[in-house]
Amino acid sequence: MKQLISPDTAKALIAQHLNPIPSISCPLNKCANRVLRQTVVADRPFPPFNRSMMDGFAIRAKDIDEQGVFQIAIQMPAGSPARNIGTGKAHCAEIMTGAVVPDDADCVVPYELTKRIDSNTMQLLQPTKHHTGDCIHAYASDRPEGETLLQPGIQIGSREVAVAASCGYNELQVSKIPAIAIVSTGDELVNVASQPEAHQIRRSNDIAIETALAGVHLYAQECAHLPDDANISKKQLQSLIETNDIVIISGGISMGKKDYIPGALDELGLSGHFHGIAQKPGKPMGFWSNAQCAVFTLPGNPSSTLTCLHHYVIPALFRAMGQTELSPPQSVAIDAPIKARDDLTTFSPVKISQGNQASPRPTNNSGDLVRILDSDGYIEVTPTKDKTYPVGTTFEFYPWH
Repeated sequence: MKQLISPDTAKALIAQHLNPIPSISCPLNKCANRVLRQTVVADRPFPPFNRSMMDGFAIRAKDIDEQGVFQIAIQMPAGSPARNIGTGKAHCAEIMTGAVVPDDADCVVPYELTKRIDSNTMQLLQPTKHHTGDCIHAYASDRPEGETLLQPGIQIGSREVAVAASCGYNELQVSKIPAIAIVSTGDELVNVASQPEAHQIRRSNDIAIETALAGVHLYAQECAHLPDDANISKKQLQSLIETNDIVIISGGISMGKKDYIPGALDELGLSGHFHGIAQKPGKPMGFWSNAQCAVFTLPGNPSSTLTCLHHYVIPALFRAMGQTELSPPQSVAIDAPIKARDDLTTFSPVKISQGNQASPRPTNNSGDLVRILDSDGYIEVTPTKDKTYPVGTTFEFYPWH
């Protein structure tokens, strides 16, 4: 490993050297969860006309008298062109939700606040309760024509799609989904369906990485497993780097005699930006890149893999896709003292309860996969010479999901 750097320095180096993900033109109905890479502008006012918000009757408020009786002059179903009620006193239009309010009407009264006298006459049940503007979604009251409604860098959901569709965007410029390869390493690992020997364990880190990525709508293009063989590892890595934008490796990166990954990446000509972070778990994490591909090397212990993936890899991928509105970490207060290091940042699993209280859920070590089930995420515990943070100390919380 190289000289240890701080977690903040690691994030900065990743941001500096991770290639931006290009944008593509995408049909609107395929844009869900992608990152928007253009502005969306209102092509006409919102709403584009005085719109009835209720089924009922459009009237002139000035025509209301003590009797509240109105003659039904016209009908205005949704989707019909604008019409006027006419000049007759106490005339009205029967109107549907979403319809254009007649230009000479200024109030809509819902059916339930009226009484039908006959097919051409209705009466207001409470004449004094209705005023100009009631139940009308006024022209341009939301946004004027030409105003920017969506900015680049947001993740597209149902609301954003609805706005873009209303403005006539059949396609949008969005970030391409990067081609991602997930790599596990080690001769001690066997397939999930296999019965391991006494000296073996089943593979889980690669599936955990794949699941975490799928949870944020990023998907692996391929998965691979590298044996503890330097030549085979180098050859397979070369192929993976040539065919993917991102390679995420779990294991094979520490200081053991069989940890061939760092050397293979160096021999393949990638730039090693760091290898080793002053943190626990996850100290051996590294980051390499070239002009086409970025390689994240995560330690093989399960909690190290998951912590580094959530803390560094996933946020970095969304920044590379142009997302600008990443959710800031939640601030939580610990309800029990927590041990700290004076030389390393520690990422400590916690359980969150009411009032943003965080209960420490320590693991045996970075290989303890089962105990993190009782945690909702982890807090970033910065180094301190005092060795212990007291009850009530606040930390930034990062959820597993």
